[in-house]
Amino acid sequence: MNMNGFEIRRLLKGLLTWSAVVTLLLVLFMAFFPSMAESGLADLTKDKLDALPPAVLEAFGLTVTTDFSDLLQYYAYIAQYILMAAAIYALILGTSALIKEESEGTIEFLYARPVSRLEIATGKLMSIVTILWAFNLITFAASVLLLHAFRDPGYEYLPLTLAMFSGMLAAQMVFLAVGFALSAILPRSGNPVTVGLGLFFVTYLLGAIAAVNEKLRWLKYMSPFHYVQPTSVLANEGTIEQVYLHIMLLTTIAAIIFAYWRYHRKDLLV
Repeated sequence: MNMNGFEIRRLLKGLLTWSAVVTLLLVLFMAFFPSMAESGLADLTKDKLDALPPAVLEAFGLTVTTDFSDLLQYYAYIAQYILMAAAIYALILGTSALIKEESEGTIEFLYARPVSRLEIATGKLMSIVTILWAFNLITFAASVLLLHAFRDPGYEYLPLTLAMFSGMLAAQMVFLAVGFALSAILPRSGNPVTVGLGLFFVTYLLGAIAAVNEKLRWLKYMSPFHYVQPTSVLANEGTIEQVYLHIMLLTTIAAIIFAYWRYHRKDLLV
């Protein structure tokens, strides 16, 4: 039984829908760039941003030096909203992975097949990872095409765009793994979409609070979104702090190990 292929086919419609929506948003956002670059709106926006405290700017993925007339800086700002959508999609994929069979009543069919729980969990994990990577490849390709269309001759954008997307994918893998772990805990009556949305916005708010309150800076470690904000990656010339990379890697591995352990012990309702 090719569970991986079956799961990928089942998730394909969602992949196409999310990819189409995100690509459309990218097109709409990028369509405003010529106005930003040529009509003086970038200078007006910068004057307004300069009046805000640096901590507030950081909470919204901005810096006092953000220049919306620069193609990559403008793209990095809108990419954080793409990252939000991608993180939520990753959480939904993860949280729905292991409880879907119980909620839809198809776990009995799987039990009738010669597959173990280890094989079920592995097939589910591989399929959602494949879908998430495909989503990122589609989004990256759309971004490159749009950046190429709006760039000035000789403007270099590809290395830093790749760096931003690498960071975004790393954060999405954390959300995917955490969602996968939650999927092994949630009862079949649980709503993976609600859980995914709730978890993302809680972590996002923790990161925003850390940005505006010096005493609560430690809360940023609980927000993978704020580790890899595209504006920060761009400002750091494509680098991400090593401590964040280590936290993301360890969290991803630990969450996946926990998911396997818990799913192996879980009482499945057939």
